[in-house]
Amino acid sequence: MRFDEEIAGFIAGPVMMIVGTSDSANQPDVGRGVGCRVLPSGETIEVLISGWQWSDTLANIIETGQAAFTFVRPSDYRSLQLKGSASLRAATEDDHALCEHYIAGVTAALAEQGVPSSMIEVWLTSRDLATAILDVRTISIKTPGSSAGALIGAPA
Repeated sequence: MRFDEEIAGFIAGPVMMIVGTSDSANQPDVGRGVGCRVLPSGETIEVLISGWQWSDTLANIIETGQAAFTFVRPSDYRSLQLKGSASLRAATEDDHALCEHYIAGVTAALAEQGVPSSMIEVWLTSRDLATAILDVRTISIKTPGSSAGALIGAPA
């Protein structure tokens, strides 16, 4: 599913990234992303994940080939969820640079909301970094309110 520049800018910005997966027995798992980029096709994203911290998340992506990535802006809880087919690749130097840029940006955004850096550091690490590739199938609004759950780009 192709998405626009506004969505691309939002998900690549200083937002919290939650990675939802399940294993082949459908047991859920939640992890965190530490950076995101939209590939030139506008249909695929890459999300960076610490394999040290979220090994079950990575194992589930390998096992099922599916994931849901939820992006939440700390200042107003605007939230979008992208779902689709997922795979993994090894992280590159560019991925590590993106991760460090993301960690600095989201740390600042959360600090503006009063979250102490000592709490943030626990969630955000580049240790054993892996890159999840998501071929986006659906995008839905997860912001609390009357539009929650609505699909973006779906026929009316």
